[in-house]
Amino acid sequence: MQQILINDARVTTFLESIGRNSRNSKRTYGTGLAHFAEFLKSKNQKPDTIISSLVKGKVNVYELLDQFVSYLTKQNIAAVTSINLYMAAVRSYLEFQDIDIVPSKFRRRVKMPKSYADPEEPLTLSDIRDLLEFCNNARLTCYLLLLASSGLRPMEAASLRIKDVDFSTSPTRINIRKEITKTKRGRVVYCSDEATIHLQKLLKFRKNEMQPDSLIFSIQKRSKVPDTIYYKMLHQFEKLQKIADKDQRKENSKRHKITLHSFRRTAFSIINENTNSEFANWFLGHNHSVYWTHKEQERREIYRSKCMPFLTIYQETRDNTIETTLKEKDKAIQQLKRADAEKNVQIAELMQFKKQMQAMLREPEKLIGMLQEGPAHDPDLQKQKQRK
Repeated sequence: MQQILINDARVTTFLESIGRNSRNSKRTYGTGLAHFAEFLKSKNQKPDTIISSLVKGKVNVYELLDQFVSYLTKQNIAAVTSINLYMAAVRSYLEFQDIDIVPSKFRRRVKMPKSYADPEEPLTLSDIRDLLEFCNNARLTCYLLLLASSGLRPMEAASLRIKDVDFSTSPTRINIRKEITKTKRGRVVYCSDEATIHLQKLLKFRKNEMQPDSLIFSIQKRSKVPDTIYYKMLHQFEKLQKIADKDQRKENSKRHKITLHSFRRTAFSIINENTNSEFANWFLGHNHSVYWTHKEQERREIYRSKCMPFLTIYQETRDNTIETTLKEKDKAIQQLKRADAEKNVQIAELMQFKKQMQAMLREPEKLIGMLQEGPAHDPDLQKQKQRK
């Protein structure tokens, strides 16, 4: 569809300006303008010629935009959310071409469809297991386990390079570069031991063709664009949904009930339940959280002890994770007990010494004699030497 826009210099310049800050926005705006071009084609117009008509007053901008909304709605081209995004793209393009659009007039003259938020329930671990039982694609399995345990956005995971992952820490540390995040703020997250095992297997299988800068989920050597990887993974996921009979759609909507983003929602729900909303919001990269200022080691330990056991999909792996955690806790308890025992011995010796000194103070003549004779004649010191 976007082939329509290739020869339009104005559109190309506009999209390039949008793409400086976000590739995703450039892609979304390009799709919106492609639909706008199709709409104009039905009116014997093009994106470049419509500008002249609007400037000369031959076409009313508000009537044009209202007709565009009707076109999208009647053609059943997009969901309400997408229509709003496409309209934002067209408005931005027209304003980029110095076509003024007054917000108050736009609200009165252009009837946008209302969007009602559907309740979004996170996937359960059982739901994820049901999906993975039908998955015979090692790359997709690894991708889904990573999404579920790290809370990464699907595009963030598709953009991961080998050198962004640190296997030397436990749990595995993942560096999310600011240029690939939605908020343009980098962060460090972690993934489960279960996801780590699948990541290492995937990289080991492809070690001869991978470099530190290589994208982990690249399909081929030449697949260096995260967008290509994302759409390939999305296509494979939708095929898996059909096989597993998990491709139901929302009522009166084209959207599936289960999407790749559902795994991120699951991670947030589990982390929030086992820690607190502040930690969960930090982990998913939301800007407002006090945990942005906490030390990395502290955040890693919270994830390892409080989150990872509950973000592990398969029972056997989860049992091993919990067993390891319990062993570490038992070891720490034993160390504390030994430390307490040593302190108790030291306290007992100090109390005994205190009693001896108090007794000597009650017999000053004996104390003076001992001081004159020296430590060699102190019976208590002699006893201590004998014990040693």
